[in-house]
Amino acid sequence: MPKQLITQDPRLNYEFAEQPVEVETDGCGIASNTVTTPIDLYDYYVPLTDEDRKNTLHTEPLPLSFLQIKEGNVDAGIEFYKRHYPKIPDELIEIMARYNFGDLKYATRKSIRNNAKKHRKSKGKKPSLSTGLTMNPGPHVITFD
Repeated sequence: MPKQLITQDPRLNYEFAEQPVEVETDGCGIASNTVTTPIDLYDYYVPLTDEDRKNTLHTEPLPLSFLQIKEGNVDAGIEFYKRHYPKIPDELIEIMARYNFGDLKYATRKSIRNNAKKHRKSKGKKPSLSTGLTMNPGPHVITFD
């Protein structure tokens, strides 16, 4: 009789079968699979409760790999978005990672405006493109020979 592992989640139930006698391989009784899926492609989704749906903007279950990224680890967030959403441009991925895991989470419209103002003051004015060019008022005559 095969042994079974039964859990509360039916997706995690397993049945262990003995190795067939006619197969002479060095195995532990698990049938060989022709399709192998790398372990990094597995991602368990954590279901949201009704209370979570009220308190957050998320309406669908979140993957465990998303929830394991620590706050402040923007690089891990960038890697998560690149792996799960490869069609999104890199510039937007960085902003999304900073919003979920970095400093943009607590940013307000006023704080962003003030930070932009501080940045402009610290960098100074942009150098003029017309450096060394003098402009004299009055009419000018241009001739083409």
